[in-house]
Amino acid sequence: MKILIIDDNENNTSTLSKFFNSKGFSTLICNEPMAGLRHIQQEKFDVILLDVNMPVVGEIGVIELLASDDILKDQNIFIFSEEDLPDIKVKNLLRRDGVNGFLKQPVDPEQLLTIITN
Repeated sequence: MKILIIDDNENNTSTLSKFFNSKGFSTLICNEPMAGLRHIQQEKFDVILLDVNMPVVGEIGVIELLASDDILKDQNIFIFSEEDLPDIKVKNLLRRDGVNGFLKQPVDPEQLLTIITN
């Protein structure tokens, strides 16, 4: 399984990458949202783990940019955030084709593994 991890927090991406690599998965880390967006546009990933609150593109910006490129629906994205998002915002994100789950950070890697492999 090929996993793209997009989060501006390098500790988060490093921890998740090491965990998934130890389980035999291939990971790519992007700590800048626009770099992550370019990778999504150019490559196919089995799973994308996306922090929805990052600088530059703002809250849920990558989701909106993928939707505007008409490639959101072809993705398998699990979003997470350290901040509390309003329930309605989370529900609206989860209604988008391509967005398949939401987790509150800090993310438990074992729980995340269970979620993305089911």
